Amino acid sequence: MKIIDAHSHIDYITYKYQPGVSDVICCTTNEKQWPILIDMIKHNNNIHGAFGIHPWFVDSVQNNFCDKLEQLLHTDSRYMIGEVGLDKYKPNMNKQIDIFTKQLELAIKLKRTIFVHCTGAWDKMLHILKQYKKYDVPIIVMHAFKSNVDILSQLLEYKNIMFSFNKIDMCAINSCIERIPVDRILIESDGKNSSNLTDLMQQVIDIKNDVNISNIIYNNTFKVISNG
Repeated sequence: MKIIDAHSHIDYITYKYQPGVSDVICCTTNEKQWPILIDMIKHNNNIHGAFGIHPWFVDSVQNNFCDKLEQLLHTDSRYMIGEVGLDKYKPNMNKQIDIFTKQLELAIKLKRTIFVHCTGAWDKMLHILKQYKKYDVPIIVMHAFKSNVDILSQLLEYKNIMFSFNKIDMCAINSCIERIPVDRILIESDGKNSSNLTDLMQQVIDIKNDVNISNIIYNNTFKVISNG
């Protein structure tokens, strides 16, 4: 069973601790982490980087952050964008929307994969995505996806959206996984050592009743990385 961790962070590089995990996509949350991740990538080919501003850290953003992010992304066509998004339970929603939208526009401009965090703000997220539906939007990974079937149905209309899971302990998540095409499913640790990816993969195999699912998910994640 081959596994790529589709979403982790700089403090937990999965393949060092979990047998069967060959590579990891590592996402930053704030600008201070960007040079740390760049250095990690230079010293290890198994780490694939995504750079961005997480909605929890929008207050740390300088006015020129987007220019700096674009310059960084131009240094390596393999760099992705993330972790970005919206969180209803954190302050400054207007600023969150502004920062997220700028990073989404950058992903569209440079055709890079983007990793999206969304908690309790699906109405706003769906409104933003609808505004950009006519553009050539790259792969969007809905990280640690947790929502209902209605939200899922709306997101499935976007052929470029993939869904990543780090925990399967709710009937609602099972129902979502049952409805998601196998070529749009990913698994992740989210930088938490409590997420055993081999066990998680087996849960998805059982839900989908497909013994080939591990190879499909591996190829899905490789596609995400290859999109840059």
